Parts: sequence; structure tokens; C-alpha cells
Amino acid sequence: MAATLVSAQAVYAAPTAVHSPVNAIYVKVKMIKFTLRNDSSAPLKLKIAGNAVTLLPGKPLDVKVPDGQQIVAVDTTSNYAAGDVIATAAEQLDGTTVAIH
Repeated sequence: MAATLVSAQAVYAAPTAVHSPVNAIYVKVKMIKFTLRNDSSAPLKLKIAGNAVTLLPGKPLDVKVPDGQQIVAVDTTSNYAAGDVIATAAEQLDGTTVAIH
């Protein structure tokens, strides 16, 4: 009889189902497309979405990153320290060119 009481309490204490919102899995992230252009005289090493990229002087680079993604300087230059945020992707940048000096 003691086993019956313990098992009955265990049934009431345990959750029968865990509900999680199914639509949370299907969240669509807005992608921002813009162009970076190096207007300085030296190459810039940038980290874009986890990838290291070298942006040569005068050369444009098309970028497509999620909204809120940061473009960060990898190396120290005359204008930027390593780790400085060059740009943050936002709707206002969509379809524009960002000139980096």
C-alpha cells in the first residue's frame, strides 16, 4: 500500500507535457545588404559574421548579414583599434555604400 501512495504522488508531481512555442523555431531574421568600400590607403582586416576579410584600398565588398550584426576591425590601423566596431547592420544601411576612411 505504501508503494501505491508513492507512485500516486509521483504521477501528480511530474509534468505530463512541456509546451514550447513551435513558431519560435521559424523566426525569420531580416538580412541587410550593403557595400563596404575602403577609402583609406591601407588594407583593412575586418571580421564580418565570424569571417575574417581583407578589404583592399578603393575596393568595394558586397555584404549580406543579419540585422544587428557588427562589422569589427581585426587589426589596429591609423584610424581604428583592433576590436572597434566599424558598422552595425541595420535597416538604414540596406542598399547603401559605407565608405571606411
